[in-house]
Amino acid sequence: MKIIHTSDWHLGARLHDQDRQAEHEAFARWLLELLRREAPDALVVAGDIFDTGAPSNRSQECYYSLLAAICGEALCRMVVVIGGNHDSPSLLEAPAAALEHLRTRVIGAIDAADLERQVVVVDGADGRPGLVIGAVPYLREGDLRRDQAGEDDADRQAGLRDGFRRHYEAVANLAQQRARERAGRDLPLLLTGHLYLGGATLSDSTSERAPRVGNLAALPPALLPAADYGALGHLHSPQDLAGAPFWRYSGSPLPMSFAEAGQEKAVVVVEFGPAPGTPPVVRLERVPVFQRLEQVQGSPEAIAERLRELVTAGESAWVEVQVTAAEGDLGPFWASLPGLVEGSAVRILAHQDCRRYAATPGTRDDATVVSLDDLTPADVFGLRLDDDPTVSAEERQWLGELFTEVLKAVDETDPQRERPAP
Repeated sequence: MKIIHTSDWHLGARLHDQDRQAEHEAFARWLLELLRREAPDALVVAGDIFDTGAPSNRSQECYYSLLAAICGEALCRMVVVIGGNHDSPSLLEAPAAALEHLRTRVIGAIDAADLERQVVVVDGADGRPGLVIGAVPYLREGDLRRDQAGEDDADRQAGLRDGFRRHYEAVANLAQQRARERAGRDLPLLLTGHLYLGGATLSDSTSERAPRVGNLAALPPALLPAADYGALGHLHSPQDLAGAPFWRYSGSPLPMSFAEAGQEKAVVVVEFGPAPGTPPVVRLERVPVFQRLEQVQGSPEAIAERLRELVTAGESAWVEVQVTAAEGDLGPFWASLPGLVEGSAVRILAHQDCRRYAATPGTRDDATVVSLDDLTPADVFGLRLDDDPTVSAEERQWLGELFTEVLKAVDETDPQRERPAP
């Protein structure tokens, strides 16, 4: 059995207000070509399909057109999509019944009373069951625990860990039970997740703010049950976990910030043996660069020289300028930047004076600085709720859903929203 694992498409994302629709559409075309070549049994998308809970019509068209093409050409036998922290569960699941006819299972959020939807048995080319998937989406605090009178933060964290462990164990056990009923034997088990596991590496502190469950930023991998492969989403850098090579983040197909410029992006191809316990064969398929990004750092003189080199090369490049060494006022240098790239395919999307972020004892270093340009409105609202200890888990979920509806209403009535870049 063969699957392709990808995640964190962030359809609709913008980079410093630069439209990225063309990149997302190019990735969709590339993914279709990969599916045609590899002929996998299943495609697993591990969350953050969209960049916001209220995606534009263009973003949704890209997503549904891709699913329709996969089904229309029978490029795999099953597509499994889970919700991420950027996704609206209700929006993802609204067409779930119709998508089942496209051989697509969508799990936007968990339903504690219905674990069956999180279990998918995948048939092989011979029509017999060959793989079982426990499709666990992004887990919110309300999914894992309920507030108890008199508990302190240590109690809350213990409750979150216990709820996380119990949910994954329940899904894994049900998955193998259904496998035995369908196949008469245990099948290789794939579990999904959209979360930040301890030991994983963040690409940077702005584009992939670790979604906290309560006050728990990173969950211990030891809480996860045994599985033949773990298809993870949320972190943008392709990586496996130290000591657990078959639990892997596929990473995002596009660099989501300039800190990821030059980072090799990939999707994961996984081939399973006939029986559980046989180590799968895992390989990465490199995603092409659809739009060059470059973070140019240094003194004003070094930056100007590099910009001249990019202009001379004649290639399209989006650039972030970071001055790390200079004396005095940078105003004249900032004013000179447009002239350095005028008439070329080079676009300077942002510039920063990074001299002021030099780390000093007792202060936050630049890795903790988060720019509003790199956060969605939902991120900012979520951070505000996180900082208010009077908001319960249930209130937080209700307020988050209400805010998503407000964002959707604004998107539908704002004629300027996601216009193509000039």
